[in-house]
Amino acid sequence: MSLKQFEKTIGKNETKGKEKDASSNITIRDQNIETVGNFNYLGCNIANDQTQAKEIEVRVGKASNAFNSLRRIVWYRKCISIQAKIRIFKVCILPVLLYGSEIWCLKAVEEQRLNTFYMKCFRTLLGVGRGDRMRNDLILELTGQPSLEKILRRNRRRWFGHFNRMNKEEDQSMLPKEVLFSSFADAKRPPHGVKLRWKDKITKDLTVCEIKSWRREVQDKEMWRKTINKEVKSTTVRSDAAHVIHVHKESAKKRRADERLLDCNKKMNNPSSTPTIINVDTTCSLCGRTFKSKRSMNIHKRVCIQKRSTTSSADTKANEMHQ
Repeated sequence: MSLKQFEKTIGKNETKGKEKDASSNITIRDQNIETVGNFNYLGCNIANDQTQAKEIEVRVGKASNAFNSLRRIVWYRKCISIQAKIRIFKVCILPVLLYGSEIWCLKAVEEQRLNTFYMKCFRTLLGVGRGDRMRNDLILELTGQPSLEKILRRNRRRWFGHFNRMNKEEDQSMLPKEVLFSSFADAKRPPHGVKLRWKDKITKDLTVCEIKSWRREVQDKEMWRKTINKEVKSTTVRSDAAHVIHVHKESAKKRRADERLLDCNKKMNNPSSTPTIINVDTTCSLCGRTFKSKRSMNIHKRVCIQKRSTTSSADTKANEMHQ
C-alpha cells in the first residue's frame, strides 16, 4: 500500500480550519504570552516559518565547538589510530550535529552545509587538507563510513516507523499518527516552487530505498531496524589508507611546486606583467633632506614643522623685547 492510499484510510474525517492570527494575544494565569519568531524547545530551535536554517547553524556551531575541543587531544595525535578516531567522532560529535534530525525537512543548501562540516571532520581525522584535492567519495571509502545523506534518510525512516507503531489498545491511531497522515479539506498545494513537507521526504526515501511493504515491516521493530540500517552500515578503515593518503599528499606537493614554477616562468617571459615601481618624492620640502622611504620623510616633516614653529615664535618674542 502506498503512502497516499494509507493517508486516505486514516484521514477520512478531514477537518476544516482557519489559520490563526499570529498576533493574537494569549493569556495564561494573567500573563501574556509573547509572540516570537523562534524559540528553543528541548534543545531544538523552532521557527514560526517552519524552516530549519537557524537550527542548522546552531547544530553546526555546537558540533564545531565539540570537535575543536578534541582537536589537540585526539584528532592531532598520531599515536591514536584512524579507526579509534572515527569511533570517538561517531559517539561525541555526530549526535551533537544530528540532534533532532528525525523531524528535519531540509533544503538542498542546508543539507550541503551539514555535509560540508561532516566531510571537513573526516579530512581532519585523516590529516588531509583541501589542497590535497581528495574526493569526498574516496574519503568515505577509505574510512568505511556512509554519506550524511544516507544517515539523514535513516533517521527519518526510523522516526517514521516509530510513528506507525503508535496505536491504542483498540487498534486506533494515536494523535501524532493521525496528524501526520491527515490533511485539510479542499486544501491544494501549488504545482511549482513549493517546499517539500516531511511526509513528502518520507515518500521519496521509501521510493529511493525501494521499500514497498513498509506498512507490514514497520510493525516488526527488529525487521524495520534491519531494513533502515542496510545502507548505513560502516566498515573498517581500508588497510592501505595511509599509503593512499601519502600518495595524494606527495602528488599535491608536486602539483603546487609545478604551479609555482609555471608562475615564475610566466613572470619572466612577460616583463610587462611585473609591477611598476612608482617613484615617490622623499625629499623634505622645508629643509631639503632626502630619505629612503616616504614614511620616514613624513615623520621628519612633522618634527621639522614643529621646530620651525618654535623658532618662529622665539624670533617674534625677541623682536617684541627689542622694541
